[in-house]
Amino acid sequence: MKDMRRVLFTGVLLTLIVQSALAGNGRPLTQKQAQRLAVLVAKYDHIDLSDTHIQLNSMDLGAPFIQGYASFIIIKESTTPGPDETLRRYAINRQTANVWEMTLCTRYSFPELAHMQRMFVGTSAKESALEAKQLGCAAKAPKQGM
Repeated sequence: MKDMRRVLFTGVLLTLIVQSALAGNGRPLTQKQAQRLAVLVAKYDHIDLSDTHIQLNSMDLGAPFIQGYASFIIIKESTTPGPDETLRRYAINRQTANVWEMTLCTRYSFPELAHMQRMFVGTSAKESALEAKQLGCAAKAPKQGM
């Protein structure tokens, strides 16, 4: 009887562990994890972050730029008198790890990103109309798969 309980308990415990792994860790992305996603997407966009005139900066100064998201801007500094150029503005959902380009209303989806999303939140990103609306993209049909 004791062995039967132990086997049953072990089975239930293993089931809970597997379900929890499949459901994600339930914790929001850290700033560092969000930045790693932004760097990966910038590389996917063929932006050379090693260029000394290109900077990746957080837009969340003191408070989130968009509630529930980590936001980053990539700027190319002008080498001549004149304004700097904004290359990209990324918003990364801290719960789902979905990565969006805010200006273009595009959600990114590619294998390396899906792998990193699974590492951080336990699942790869899925399309979300709510996210599009939160980012001001609801009126436009969001693009996918940049």
